[in-house]
Amino acid sequence: MSNKNDSGIDMNMTDKDPLVEMGWGDFFAGALSGNLEPARVLEVRRGSFLVAARDGRGGLVELEAKPSGHLSGDCAEKADWPATGDWVALRPRPGLSSNETVLVEAVLPRRSAFSRKATGDTRYDKVAEQVIAANIDTVFIVTAAGNDFSVRRMERYATLALESGAAPVLVVTKADLAGDGIDQLVAEAGEACPFAPAFAVCAFTGAGLDQMARFLLPGSTSVLLGSSGSGKSTLLNALAGTELNATGAVKEFDQRGRHTTTARTLFSLGNGAMIIDTPGLREVQLWLGDDSVAGVFTEIEEAAAACRFSDCTHQNEPGCAVLAGLADGSISEERYGSWLKLLAEARFLETKTNPLARKAERDKWKIRSKAAKKLEKSRA
Repeated sequence: MSNKNDSGIDMNMTDKDPLVEMGWGDFFAGALSGNLEPARVLEVRRGSFLVAARDGRGGLVELEAKPSGHLSGDCAEKADWPATGDWVALRPRPGLSSNETVLVEAVLPRRSAFSRKATGDTRYDKVAEQVIAANIDTVFIVTAAGNDFSVRRMERYATLALESGAAPVLVVTKADLAGDGIDQLVAEAGEACPFAPAFAVCAFTGAGLDQMARFLLPGSTSVLLGSSGSGKSTLLNALAGTELNATGAVKEFDQRGRHTTTARTLFSLGNGAMIIDTPGLREVQLWLGDDSVAGVFTEIEEAAAACRFSDCTHQNEPGCAVLAGLADGSISEERYGSWLKLLAEARFLETKTNPLARKAERDKWKIRSKAAKKLEKSRA
């Protein structure tokens, strides 16, 4: 008597679905239609994808997958295209083996997605979302002690992490470069996102790796994000206990490792956790709304709620609680400047992507223009 599940797996040969260890669950299964077979995207290549799928014998197999005509028709926007970490639906083939190519028919709904604005000229409305990693639980924001260290960059990454739906964790790598000053760097990193955990690690000595391990649970997915040479691949290899991704030697003059990661790749660790290594992001433009900025700059947003005017710009109005915070030192000038910059960037993006917001912005400037012309006439 056959004992196959809905996907054709013989349950007499395995007592559990191997995809569960990769994060498969009811959320994704509920969106899988017909007799399509699920797979997880391990890497996006030029014209194809590397995916992990069931092999029909209770295990997993890595396959090259290409987009079907149906998928190409459905993915009108760049952000709809499969990204590393996505779950996709494959056209089923009996007896899958690693030397054959399968077709991707659809991308399943995402639980989370870390995105940025794709490169393009906003003057010509070239505004599009680029998904860096999908279905992630934790975003490790990696910055190295030494010349790479930047609190402002961490604020930007943390804002994007909140928008993604994943939890940000701040990691200062190459702790040995800081010596006795590492505690100060960790404290500064913690200020970039007050509610997020922050700690230092040294991949070569293993110091701090146990703190990262708390977030690397079986079936969970994390992503390493940071600038080129911040030590992401070295950190990944230390966590795995083996070389999963190649690394380059550190250059003495700027304390940066040579950039070797060329693709966003999903790796499995020995304990069943998964982690995505990414190339260094040279440009990290926001893709978000105001709420994510508020989540990172909590002390400023709390002060803003107490301003005298509800439409306060927090720059020159009387009764502005934010300016009062600047005056008494409870809000730092650096955080204030970064907050204004990210908030303006978020609102600008909204006017480029939301037709109603664009109309409201145009109407606002029309009113201001009329008022300016009226004032000019009254002075003539």
